[in-house]
Amino acid sequence: MNDNLPRTSLLDLLHALGNDARGILLGGGYGLYLKQLHLAHAGARTLIGAELWPAPRATEDLDLMLSAELVANVRSMTALRAALDKLNYQVIKGSEYLQFVRTITATQAVKIDLLTAQLDVLKAFPAINADIRRARPTAADRPKLHAHPTDGALTLTEAPLVIEVAGTLSTGQAFAAAVMIPDPFSYLLMKLTAYRDRRNDPDKDMGRHHALDVFRIVAMLTEPERDQIQTNLRRFAADAQVSSCVDLVRSDFVSATSPGMLAMRAHPLWQNDQQLAVFQEAITEFVS
Repeated sequence: MNDNLPRTSLLDLLHALGNDARGILLGGGYGLYLKQLHLAHAGARTLIGAELWPAPRATEDLDLMLSAELVANVRSMTALRAALDKLNYQVIKGSEYLQFVRTITATQAVKIDLLTAQLDVLKAFPAINADIRRARPTAADRPKLHAHPTDGALTLTEAPLVIEVAGTLSTGQAFAAAVMIPDPFSYLLMKLTAYRDRRNDPDKDMGRHHALDVFRIVAMLTEPERDQIQTNLRRFAADAQVSSCVDLVRSDFVSATSPGMLAMRAHPLWQNDQQLAVFQEAITEFVS
Protein backbone atom coordinates (compact mmCIF):
# COMPACT_ATOMS: atom_id res chain seq x y z
CA MET A 1 0.00 0.00 0.00
CA ASN A 2 1.35 3.45 -0.95
CA ASP A 3 1.66 5.68 2.10
CA ASN A 4 3.89 8.38 0.61
CA LEU A 5 1.54 11.26 1.45
CA PRO A 6 1.13 10.69 5.22
CA ARG A 7 4.72 9.49 5.58
CA THR A 8 6.16 12.57 3.91
CA SER A 9 3.80 14.84 5.85
CA LEU A 10 4.81 13.25 9.16
CA LEU A 11 8.51 13.51 8.34
CA ASP A 12 8.13 17.13 7.19
CA LEU A 13 6.67 18.02 10.58
CA LEU A 14 9.25 16.10 12.60
CA HIS A 15 12.04 17.67 10.54
CA ALA A 16 10.63 21.16 11.12
CA LEU A 17 10.33 20.50 14.86
CA GLY A 18 13.72 18.91 15.46
CA ASN A 19 14.24 18.43 19.21
CA ASP A 20 10.86 20.05 19.87
CA ALA A 21 9.19 16.83 18.65
CA ARG A 22 9.76 15.31 22.09
CA GLY A 23 6.43 14.57 23.74
CA ILE A 24 4.56 13.95 20.47
CA LEU A 25 3.19 10.46 19.78
CA LEU A 26 1.45 9.19 16.66
CA GLY A 27 -1.94 7.56 17.26
CA GLY A 28 -4.94 6.79 15.08
CA GLY A 29 -5.05 4.51 12.10
CA TYR A 30 -1.70 5.62 10.71
CA GLY A 31 0.04 4.92 14.01
CA LEU A 32 -1.33 1.37 13.93
CA TYR A 33 -0.29 1.06 10.28
CA LEU A 34 3.32 1.94 11.08
CA LYS A 35 3.34 -0.35 14.12
CA GLN A 36 2.05 -3.23 12.00
CA LEU A 37 4.77 -2.73 9.39
CA HIS A 38 7.42 -2.51 12.10
CA LEU A 39 6.35 -5.68 13.94
CA ALA A 40 5.95 -7.69 10.75
CA HIS A 41 9.43 -6.66 9.56
CA ALA A 42 10.95 -7.42 12.97
CA GLY A 43 9.35 -10.86 13.10
CA ALA A 44 8.07 -10.16 16.61
CA ARG A 45 6.32 -12.97 18.49
CA THR A 46 2.74 -11.77 18.89
CA LEU A 47 -0.57 -13.12 20.13
CA ILE A 48 -1.74 -13.80 16.57
CA GLY A 49 0.78 -14.44 13.82
CA ALA A 50 1.43 -11.66 11.32
CA GLU A 51 0.18 -13.84 8.48
CA LEU A 52 -3.31 -13.64 9.97
CA TRP A 53 -3.39 -9.87 10.49
CA PRO A 54 -5.62 -7.80 8.22
CA ALA A 55 -3.70 -5.98 5.50
CA PRO A 56 -2.17 -2.71 6.74
CA ARG A 57 -4.47 0.28 6.26
CA ALA A 58 -2.85 3.67 5.75
CA THR A 59 -4.83 6.86 6.23
CA GLU A 60 -4.29 10.44 5.11
CA ASP A 61 -4.97 11.81 8.60
CA LEU A 62 -2.31 12.20 11.28
CA ASP A 63 -3.49 11.93 14.88
CA LEU A 64 -0.79 13.63 16.93
CA MET A 65 -1.02 12.73 20.62
CA LEU A 66 0.58 15.46 22.73
CA SER A 67 1.80 14.54 26.19
CA ALA A 68 0.36 16.53 29.08
CA GLU A 69 3.86 17.84 29.75
CA LEU A 70 4.05 19.24 26.21
CA VAL A 71 0.61 20.88 26.44
CA ALA A 72 1.67 22.54 29.71
CA ASN A 73 4.83 23.95 28.10
CA VAL A 74 4.27 27.26 26.28
CA ARG A 75 7.59 27.06 24.47
CA SER A 76 6.85 23.56 23.10
CA MET A 77 3.34 24.50 22.01
CA THR A 78 4.68 27.66 20.35
CA ALA A 79 7.27 25.59 18.47
CA LEU A 80 4.57 23.19 17.25
CA ARG A 81 2.33 26.01 16.05
CA ALA A 82 5.31 27.63 14.28
CA ALA A 83 6.12 24.34 12.52
CA LEU A 84 2.51 23.96 11.34
CA ASP A 85 2.54 27.53 10.02
CA LYS A 86 5.88 26.99 8.29
CA LEU A 87 4.46 23.96 6.48
CA ASN A 88 1.36 25.92 5.39
CA TYR A 89 -1.17 24.08 7.54
CA GLN A 90 -4.43 26.00 7.83
CA VAL A 91 -6.87 25.97 10.73
CA ILE A 92 -10.07 24.03 9.98
CA LYS A 93 -13.08 26.24 10.60
CA GLY A 94 -15.28 24.95 13.39
CA SER A 95 -12.32 23.09 14.93
CA GLU A 96 -10.09 26.10 15.48
CA TYR A 97 -6.61 25.29 16.81
CA LEU A 98 -7.48 21.57 17.23
CA GLN A 99 -7.43 20.51 13.57
CA PHE A 100 -5.27 21.70 10.69
CA VAL A 101 -5.17 20.84 7.00
CA ARG A 102 -2.41 21.11 4.42
CA THR A 103 -3.43 21.12 0.77
CA ILE A 104 -0.93 19.23 -1.39
CA THR A 105 -2.68 19.19 -4.77
CA ALA A 106 -6.19 19.82 -6.03
CA THR A 107 -7.10 16.27 -4.95
CA GLN A 108 -4.72 15.65 -2.05
CA ALA A 109 -4.67 17.05 1.46
CA VAL A 110 -3.42 15.93 4.86
CA LYS A 111 -5.36 16.66 8.06
CA ILE A 112 -3.75 16.84 11.48
CA ASP A 113 -5.76 16.27 14.66
CA LEU A 114 -4.15 17.40 17.91
CA LEU A 115 -5.08 15.12 20.80
CA THR A 116 -3.82 14.70 24.33
CA ALA A 117 -4.31 12.68 27.51
CA GLN A 118 -7.60 11.94 29.24
CA LEU A 119 -9.16 14.93 30.97
CA ASP A 120 -8.61 13.77 34.54
CA VAL A 121 -4.91 13.25 33.76
CA LEU A 122 -4.69 16.84 32.50
CA LYS A 123 -6.39 18.16 35.64
CA ALA A 124 -3.27 17.22 37.61
CA PHE A 125 -1.29 19.89 35.74
CA PRO A 126 -1.85 23.44 37.09
CA ALA A 127 -0.20 24.85 33.93
CA ILE A 128 -3.00 23.39 31.75
CA ASN A 129 -6.45 24.85 31.25
CA ALA A 130 -8.65 21.97 30.11
CA ASP A 131 -12.28 21.05 29.63
CA ILE A 132 -14.01 18.23 27.77
CA ARG A 133 -13.35 19.91 24.41
CA ARG A 134 -9.84 21.37 24.54
CA ALA A 135 -6.63 21.72 26.53
CA ARG A 136 -4.09 24.53 26.33
CA PRO A 137 -1.48 26.20 28.54
CA THR A 138 -2.77 28.60 31.18
CA ALA A 139 0.02 31.11 30.49
CA ALA A 140 -1.07 34.44 29.00
CA ASP A 141 1.53 34.20 26.22
CA ARG A 142 0.27 30.82 24.99
CA PRO A 143 -0.01 30.28 21.22
CA LYS A 144 -3.27 29.65 19.37
CA LEU A 145 -2.95 25.89 19.61
CA HIS A 146 -5.11 23.42 21.52
CA ALA A 147 -5.35 19.65 21.93
CA HIS A 148 -8.47 17.56 22.44
CA PRO A 149 -8.59 15.48 25.66
CA THR A 150 -8.95 11.83 24.65
CA ASP A 151 -10.93 9.29 26.64
CA GLY A 152 -8.76 6.26 27.30
CA ALA A 153 -5.38 8.00 26.98
CA LEU A 154 -4.41 7.16 30.55
CA THR A 155 -0.88 5.80 30.11
CA LEU A 156 0.05 7.72 26.98
CA THR A 157 3.74 8.22 27.71
CA GLU A 158 4.46 5.32 30.07
CA ALA A 159 5.57 2.63 27.62
CA PRO A 160 5.44 3.87 24.03
CA LEU A 161 6.85 1.85 21.16
CA VAL A 162 9.65 3.82 19.50
CA ILE A 163 10.22 3.04 15.83
CA GLU A 164 12.25 4.65 13.07
CA VAL A 165 10.29 6.02 10.14
CA ALA A 166 12.29 6.73 6.98
CA GLY A 167 11.31 8.37 3.72
CA THR A 168 11.66 11.64 1.89
CA LEU A 169 10.68 15.17 2.75
CA SER A 170 8.59 17.34 0.43
CA THR A 171 11.89 18.77 -0.79
CA GLY A 172 13.02 15.32 -1.95
CA GLN A 173 15.62 15.04 0.81
CA ALA A 174 15.94 11.65 2.50
CA PHE A 175 15.09 11.79 6.19
CA ALA A 176 14.43 9.43 9.08
CA ALA A 177 13.11 10.13 12.56
CA ALA A 178 12.10 8.28 15.70
CA VAL A 179 8.33 8.07 16.17
CA MET A 180 6.56 7.11 19.40
CA ILE A 181 3.44 4.93 19.18
CA PRO A 182 1.11 4.84 22.24
CA ASP A 183 1.17 1.77 24.46
CA PRO A 184 -1.44 -0.95 23.71
CA PHE A 185 -3.48 -0.26 26.86
CA SER A 186 -4.20 3.35 25.91
CA TYR A 187 -4.55 2.40 22.24
CA LEU A 188 -7.11 -0.28 23.03
CA LEU A 189 -9.18 2.03 25.23
CA MET A 190 -9.08 4.81 22.63
CA LYS A 191 -10.16 2.49 19.80
CA LEU A 192 -12.92 0.89 21.86
CA THR A 193 -14.20 4.39 22.63
CA ALA A 194 -14.02 5.38 18.95
CA TYR A 195 -15.93 2.24 17.98
CA ARG A 196 -18.57 2.93 20.64
CA ASP A 197 -19.04 6.49 19.39
CA ARG A 198 -19.44 5.44 15.75
CA ARG A 199 -21.09 2.01 15.91
CA ASN A 200 -24.61 3.36 15.37
CA ASP A 201 -23.79 5.84 12.62
CA PRO A 202 -25.89 5.40 9.46
CA ASP A 203 -22.57 5.09 7.60
CA LYS A 204 -21.17 1.93 9.18
CA ASP A 205 -17.68 2.21 7.66
CA MET A 206 -16.09 4.04 10.58
CA GLY A 207 -17.58 1.61 13.07
CA ARG A 208 -16.12 -1.26 11.05
CA HIS A 209 -12.73 0.46 10.83
CA HIS A 210 -12.54 0.99 14.58
CA ALA A 211 -13.76 -2.55 15.33
CA LEU A 212 -11.09 -3.99 13.03
CA ASP A 213 -8.46 -1.81 14.71
CA VAL A 214 -9.48 -3.31 18.07
CA PHE A 215 -8.64 -6.68 16.54
CA ARG A 216 -5.28 -5.36 15.21
CA ILE A 217 -4.27 -4.06 18.66
CA VAL A 218 -5.03 -7.38 20.35
CA ALA A 219 -3.50 -9.44 17.52
CA MET A 220 -0.22 -7.50 17.68
CA LEU A 221 0.25 -7.88 21.45
CA THR A 222 3.43 -9.41 22.74
CA GLU A 223 3.18 -11.44 25.95
CA PRO A 224 4.65 -8.62 28.10
CA GLU A 225 2.15 -6.17 26.57
CA ARG A 226 -0.71 -8.57 27.27
CA ASP A 227 0.40 -8.79 30.90
CA GLN A 228 0.71 -5.00 31.12
CA ILE A 229 -2.86 -4.53 29.90
CA GLN A 230 -4.04 -6.86 32.68
CA THR A 231 -2.00 -4.89 35.22
CA ASN A 232 -3.39 -1.56 34.01
CA LEU A 233 -6.96 -2.85 34.01
CA ARG A 234 -6.55 -3.59 37.70
CA ARG A 235 -4.69 -0.32 38.32
CA PHE A 236 -7.42 1.79 36.72
CA ALA A 237 -10.41 -0.36 37.68
CA ALA A 238 -12.12 2.62 39.33
CA ASP A 239 -11.77 4.86 36.27
CA ALA A 240 -15.15 5.50 34.63
CA GLN A 241 -13.74 5.27 31.11
CA VAL A 242 -12.07 1.93 31.80
CA SER A 243 -15.31 0.59 33.30
CA SER A 244 -17.20 1.78 30.23
CA CYS A 245 -14.79 0.01 27.89
CA VAL A 246 -14.97 -3.21 29.94
CA ASP A 247 -18.77 -3.10 29.67
CA LEU A 248 -18.46 -2.47 25.92
CA VAL A 249 -16.23 -5.50 25.44
CA ARG A 250 -18.74 -7.66 27.33
CA SER A 251 -21.64 -6.43 25.22
CA ASP A 252 -20.00 -6.18 21.80
CA PHE A 253 -16.92 -8.42 21.56
CA VAL A 254 -17.20 -11.65 23.56
CA SER A 255 -19.12 -13.84 21.11
CA ALA A 256 -18.91 -14.40 17.37
CA THR A 257 -22.34 -12.80 16.92
CA SER A 258 -21.78 -9.75 19.15
CA PRO A 259 -22.19 -6.40 17.34
CA GLY A 260 -18.49 -5.48 17.46
CA MET A 261 -17.46 -8.90 16.19
CA LEU A 262 -19.94 -8.69 13.32
CA ALA A 263 -18.69 -5.20 12.43
CA MET A 264 -15.09 -6.42 12.50
CA ARG A 265 -15.85 -9.43 10.32
CA ALA A 266 -17.82 -7.30 7.84
CA HIS A 267 -14.78 -5.15 7.09
CA PRO A 268 -13.36 -5.69 3.58
CA LEU A 269 -9.88 -6.30 5.04
CA TRP A 270 -11.02 -9.12 7.33
CA GLN A 271 -9.29 -12.29 6.15
CA ASN A 272 -11.15 -15.24 7.67
CA ASP A 273 -12.32 -16.58 11.00
CA GLN A 274 -9.22 -18.68 11.62
CA GLN A 275 -7.92 -16.09 14.08
CA LEU A 276 -11.24 -15.42 15.81
CA ALA A 277 -10.93 -17.89 18.70
CA VAL A 278 -7.57 -16.53 19.89
CA PHE A 279 -8.86 -12.96 19.74
CA GLN A 280 -12.01 -13.90 21.67
CA GLU A 281 -10.03 -15.71 24.33
CA ALA A 282 -7.68 -12.75 24.85
CA ILE A 283 -10.26 -9.98 24.92
CA THR A 284 -12.56 -12.01 27.18
CA GLU A 285 -9.64 -12.58 29.54
CA PHE A 286 -9.24 -8.80 29.85
CA VAL A 287 -12.76 -8.35 31.21
CA SER A 288 -13.14 -11.52 33.30
